[in-house]
Amino acid sequence: MIKKLPPAVVNQIAAGEVVERPSSVVKELVENSLDAGAQRIRVEIKQGGAESILIGDDGDGFLPEDLPLAFASHATSKLADVADLDHIGSLGFRGEALASIGAVSRARIQSRRRGAREGWEIRCDGGIETAPMPTGCPEGTRLEVRDLFFNVPARRRFLKAAHAERARIQELIAELSLARLDVDFTFVADERELLRLPRGETLAQRFARCFGEELARGLLPVARTFDGLSVDGVIGEPDLARRDGKLELMFVNGRLARESSALHSVRQAFREYLMGGRFPIYALQVSLPPDQVDVNVHPRKAEVRFVEPRKIAGCLHETVRAALQGRVGLGASDGGVVAAPELPRARSGFPALPPGLFGDAVPALEPPSPRLAAAAPKEPSLPFVAAEPVRREQAPLALPERRALADAVRERPDARPNPFRRASGRYLQVMDLYLLLESPDGLLVVDQHALHERVVYEQLRAQHAARAVQVQRLLVPVVVEVQPREQAWLESVREQLAAEGLLVDSFGPRSVAVQGVPAVLAKVDPHKLLRAMLVDDAADDATPLRDHIAERFHSMACRSAIMSGDRLEDREIQALLAAAAGLEHPHNCPHGRPTVLTFSTAELERYFRRRC
Repeated sequence: MIKKLPPAVVNQIAAGEVVERPSSVVKELVENSLDAGAQRIRVEIKQGGAESILIGDDGDGFLPEDLPLAFASHATSKLADVADLDHIGSLGFRGEALASIGAVSRARIQSRRRGAREGWEIRCDGGIETAPMPTGCPEGTRLEVRDLFFNVPARRRFLKAAHAERARIQELIAELSLARLDVDFTFVADERELLRLPRGETLAQRFARCFGEELARGLLPVARTFDGLSVDGVIGEPDLARRDGKLELMFVNGRLARESSALHSVRQAFREYLMGGRFPIYALQVSLPPDQVDVNVHPRKAEVRFVEPRKIAGCLHETVRAALQGRVGLGASDGGVVAAPELPRARSGFPALPPGLFGDAVPALEPPSPRLAAAAPKEPSLPFVAAEPVRREQAPLALPERRALADAVRERPDARPNPFRRASGRYLQVMDLYLLLESPDGLLVVDQHALHERVVYEQLRAQHAARAVQVQRLLVPVVVEVQPREQAWLESVREQLAAEGLLVDSFGPRSVAVQGVPAVLAKVDPHKLLRAMLVDDAADDATPLRDHIAERFHSMACRSAIMSGDRLEDREIQALLAAAAGLEHPHNCPHGRPTVLTFSTAELERYFRRRC
């Protein structure tokens, strides 16, 4: 009943662990080039790597007598006996990568040792090898992988679109390059150069080439030496925090890997500077003796274990914490934290109120200059300011479907009536935040921000449901830097985003241009709007695009609503109340806060003891 599996089956099983997608092939081969002492590495792919992957380097190359073992399983030059596992200094060591790649592709190696007169070539077609033969080639190694998973069609069907695989490979090369600033990297996809990373740059310069100038401008350098280890690299300003942890990059002796306690310690150092659900940006190199770290704990070598994890975590936490405190003038003194008196005050990140709430050309109210304010006579202090009653005129609603919705709502009895439909024409703005309204039932106190937030949200939802989103084109397109994975996702859903009112075009290798936004969100910063719409296409539980956009309406409505302290003119208040009268559910903002409090006539009489 029990029998030994054939070598071809064993190699394909191993390939399933090592080679998941084209980026897995690139990772293994680039690491082999680095182990070979390469100073220049060039990666070329076609069709996201499914058609071909070509990696060339100027490393040591293969000895002719070693080529017959190049595609053999568990054959390596980096380990000799079991004792070597305790102090691994190379990136590769298992001898599985080339065997696994050769088992599921058509692979070819051309290699020439430094100073040799000729090169040698060997091929492996689905695990079947040819004999080595002489060939002409430059010094170093050139490894070509074609028709990946040609003999495993089930695995090939699970590959993502070519642009998604290309983006993952680009991100991988960018990540690996941050640990080796002494190596020149070039990445070419479909005969188009996407990355050119010359050697000798600083970490900040390379980070800018890989992930954009916007992120690189907010990097803080860190460098600390402890007993038996050192930590150096860069961390991002807390304002650059992202909604995912893809730019939490940690290198252990040059190896891109993760360790749970180290990851937690860095996040803990950022905790008091970040909101919940946000992740920091950093690229940290931890250097320690090889015998203090175990890299043989994961099939893809993506995780490591430390002999002293608490020590490593403590050093990382102290390094990051000190850098964050130093950036704002904070320092540790006698075990405490001292705040510098010259720290700037916090400012609101919300946009200023534009001329009209709904696009009306209403002149904005500007505060008087300090000179005029000082010269103006001071009014006597009064407990209240009398306001002239203003009759509210019913303004026409912006959308025909909004009127139809309001008529339908009026025809049926409400479980909780809309209080704005029975309000009289008198109102008063108090503290530039609340509106006081008279109604037959008593007094209404309205939070202008919460109510306008609900109005904008309902407009967005109605347009979204009716597939009739009005678009406001921008006079000057807004250019936004994005990551390769994000740019690939935006390209794949560009038509769907256009149907939702967001017009986006490619603009260079690492940026896009926002050409138009939904008209009801014209007050929102296009840069923030695009950032809010980005999703992680790699997530298995990613929601459909339309549902994702609907979820973002909450935050977008909040950003575009009028704010506390915005003084409104009469016509703006009238437009807001008219729109609120047509809402089906005006009682709460999208976040759940109440928009209006009702004080009945009976309650007011009890407060003033007119009624017992």
